[in-house]
Amino acid sequence: MVKNLGEVINNIMEENATNRVLILTERLHILGTIHDYHDKCEECHNCLISLKNVKIARIEDLCHCGIDDCECNLESFVEYKWFNICTSSIVGFSILGKNN
Repeated sequence: MVKNLGEVINNIMEENATNRVLILTERLHILGTIHDYHDKCEECHNCLISLKNVKIARIEDLCHCGIDDCECNLESFVEYKWFNICTSSIVGFSILGKNN
């Protein structure tokens, strides 16, 4: 049985007691909180992941200066209350701790 990416991410989040995630696509850097709809939606699409309190930036616009506490990227991010992403667009992800 093959699990979809949304299930994999949910399992890792449960193990780490967090629902904050960093998602990378080929062009976007996405920070957000995964909306917990697991077992609540019988018609939800397995190919989508719903995020809330999202910050998105184009990877090419991000600063890589290496300075501690760099604030160069603050203006690069756009905030959204809700954002849905197709799992086939994701090339990488990381589950973030509460302090990230």
